[in-house]
Amino acid sequence: MTSRWQFRPPWWAILGTVIGCAVTIRLGFWQWHRGLSREALDAQYQSAEASKPVPLRVDTPVPSGADATLVTVRGSYDGERQLLLDNQVHDRIPGYQVLSPVRLETGGMALVNRGWVPQNPDRTIFPPLPTPAGVIEVSGLWRSLPQPALRLAIDNCPSDKTPWPRIVGYPTAADLRCLYGADTAAGMLLLDPQAPDGFLREWTQADRRFPPQRHYGYAAQWFAFAATLLTIFLKLNLKRRP
Repeated sequence: MTSRWQFRPPWWAILGTVIGCAVTIRLGFWQWHRGLSREALDAQYQSAEASKPVPLRVDTPVPSGADATLVTVRGSYDGERQLLLDNQVHDRIPGYQVLSPVRLETGGMALVNRGWVPQNPDRTIFPPLPTPAGVIEVSGLWRSLPQPALRLAIDNCPSDKTPWPRIVGYPTAADLRCLYGADTAAGMLLLDPQAPDGFLREWTQADRRFPPQRHYGYAAQWFAFAATLLTIFLKLNLKRRP
């Protein structure tokens, strides 16, 4: 018996739908995991308040996933070699997160995330990034380096003499060691929101206006986009025979 329906989509429609669904689903899971990470970070801060911070050393283990450890850092900022983590949006305003290296008194380097700053419309003009002179002692959460939803092929450690500060994508531990030397810690310190010499910091639910529920809402939107794309593909290519 001959079917009353035919389904013969062109190859380019199949390819486009597969790629579109894969990208939107990946972004949906990324937003979902960001929500989970924010909730876990809130829990880490709550538990850290009752714990005693430990001094950060270059060989301090980096917690896995969304885990974090409360630490103190003593050393001096290397204000001449700061990084600007690109594509960081706050209240729909594009900007950067300021990543400042610290020379630890115990030896080696560690990276401190000092918070968010807005981006100048002219990307060749960098925001002012003052750092205090002399020895500083700050505290915060020590955790793994942030991960993007889709990692692009970006050279975060170019061989040419690129001026500082440098705009980077999500750096890896290898990138940090390339930039600052082999004796560089593989994690990142989120500077305490109450500490001086920082910028906009909204690490926890109490500090931020972007709760985990918004990430879950964005995840639902991305999954809905994937479902809509698949529905359109089927509707356009599944046809009743005359």
